[in-house]
Amino acid sequence: MANESIKLGISFAHDQIRFIEAEVWNGKLNLTSIVQMPMPRPFDYAVIGDEKLIPRFSELLDKSLENFNEKVDSALVCIDRRLALKKTFAVDKNLSEDAVRKHIEWELEQALIAPRDEYNVGFEHIILPKSKSDVVVFAAIRKAIVTYIDEIFKKSRLSLQTIDLDVFASTRALEQTYGDKLNGVSALVEFWPTGIGYTILIDGAYAISTEKAVPGDDKKALLGDFAAEELAAVVNKEITRLVEYLEEELNVATLDRIFVAGEVVERSFVTELEKLQLSASVAFVEHFNNVHRQLNIESQMLIDEHAERFLSCFGMIL
Repeated sequence: MANESIKLGISFAHDQIRFIEAEVWNGKLNLTSIVQMPMPRPFDYAVIGDEKLIPRFSELLDKSLENFNEKVDSALVCIDRRLALKKTFAVDKNLSEDAVRKHIEWELEQALIAPRDEYNVGFEHIILPKSKSDVVVFAAIRKAIVTYIDEIFKKSRLSLQTIDLDVFASTRALEQTYGDKLNGVSALVEFWPTGIGYTILIDGAYAISTEKAVPGDDKKALLGDFAAEELAAVVNKEITRLVEYLEEELNVATLDRIFVAGEVVERSFVTELEKLQLSASVAFVEHFNNVHRQLNIESQMLIDEHAERFLSCFGMIL
C-alpha cells in the first residue's frame, strides 16, 4: 500500500490550539498524532489586528511540528464559528442557484455592519429529500480575519490550505462517524468555557445552528460553575426551541438523539439531560472509536480523557 498523503487538522479553540495528524492509506485514515497546546491569547475578535501577537502564534505552530511527520508542511484550519456572521434559512424545493445567491445578497445587505467587499462569503444549498423545504446556510467572515490568520502561517513553516468554521467541521465529523445512524433529527451540543453551540442535523445533513453565551447571572463566569442539572435544563430548552422551529419550517420529525462534545462539561450532564428527554438518546460523541490509530502515550491519553474536545479538529482532516 502506498501512502497517499499526510493531513494536519488544526482548531483554534478559545485559549487552546489543537492538532490532529493523519496519514491517508488507500483512502483510509490512520491517526498518527494528537496534540493540544495553550495559546498565548484566546483567539477572538480582540486578537485580530494585533501584529505583536503574530510571531507568538507562528512560533507555537513551529513548535508543534516536533510532534509530527517531517513531511508535514501545510494545515487545514478551523476557527470559532462566532468569528463569522452565519445564517440559515428555508427555501422552496428546486430553487435555482441564481435565486439562492440573490437571496443571500439580500440577507447580507440587512445584516452586515461593514461594506460587503470587506467580507468573504461562502454558502451551501442543502437538499433535504424528506422535508417540505430545503435549507441554505451562508457564512460571512471579515477579510481582515482571514488576512490575520494568513500572516500567522506566512511567518511559520506551515502553509495554510484552507480555513473553515468549527461548526461545519464538527458536522462533517459527526456525519463521518455515524453515517446512516443519523437518520431522523439529531442535535449536537458543543461546550466552550464561555458558551454553548447547538447544531441540528436532519438525516445527517446540517439544518441549523446557533450559539449562546454563558447563561445566568454574571457571577457565573464559566460553564463549569453550573450544576449538571441546571445546565441540562438550559440546554434542553434551547434544543426544544430549535426543533420546534424546524418542525414548523421543514415539517421534520421529533428529535431522535443528542450528541455532546467540546469542553467544560461534567459526565453527569448527559444523565441529567437524558432525564429531560422523552424520546432522544443522549451521549458523548465517540468519533475516534472506528478510526485506525498509531499514537504515542500522550496522544492516546488525550483521546482517553477528553476525546470530545477534538471533534472539530477531526472534521478538518476528513
